[in-house]
Amino acid sequence: MRAMKIDDISLIGWVHMLAYVVAMIVGAMQLVARKRTASHRLRGETYFAAMVVANITAMVIFRVQDLFFRIGQPPVFHKGFGAFHWLAAVTLLIVLLGRVSALRQRHAFFAYAHPICMILSYWILIGGALQELFVRVDLARQAALAISPGARNLAGYKLAYIVTFSLDAILLAAMATAVVEVRRFRRQVA
Repeated sequence: MRAMKIDDISLIGWVHMLAYVVAMIVGAMQLVARKRTASHRLRGETYFAAMVVANITAMVIFRVQDLFFRIGQPPVFHKGFGAFHWLAAVTLLIVLLGRVSALRQRHAFFAYAHPICMILSYWILIGGALQELFVRVDLARQAALAISPGARNLAGYKLAYIVTFSLDAILLAAMATAVVEVRRFRRQVA
């Protein structure tokens, strides 16, 4: 029995995964580290670069299980640009807005947009990692099946929902904290 399913990962897939791992580590450091420092800026540049690489590579990875959504019709399995590719495109736009906002924080909109965009992009990043965890790691899939023995796929894993909702709560708290910190900082400067 193998511990992980990795035999179907292409070279682009490995680059994609490496960029996401870098973004996860640096993003976690950004969430807990002190803001408005030189190291914060360096980590931010690293996070931005890793997310750009990860999302661009995500848009060129195609598998049969990628979904196409058609208006008024149920999703169908089809090889091509699907839901996860669109999510990568949206994430790329969010990261770009966060980066532009980082350079224009003197304006209120950008001061709030920067942390919100970056935390939102990290939330999407971790969500994708959780998806891959349950798909590729046998131990995680077995734990999920132990809790939901009748589940046939990821959508039926109660453990996936529990982990995802816990992550949602943590990152929503991080976003609220960031907004409060921005407001406090802007009042001190004013």
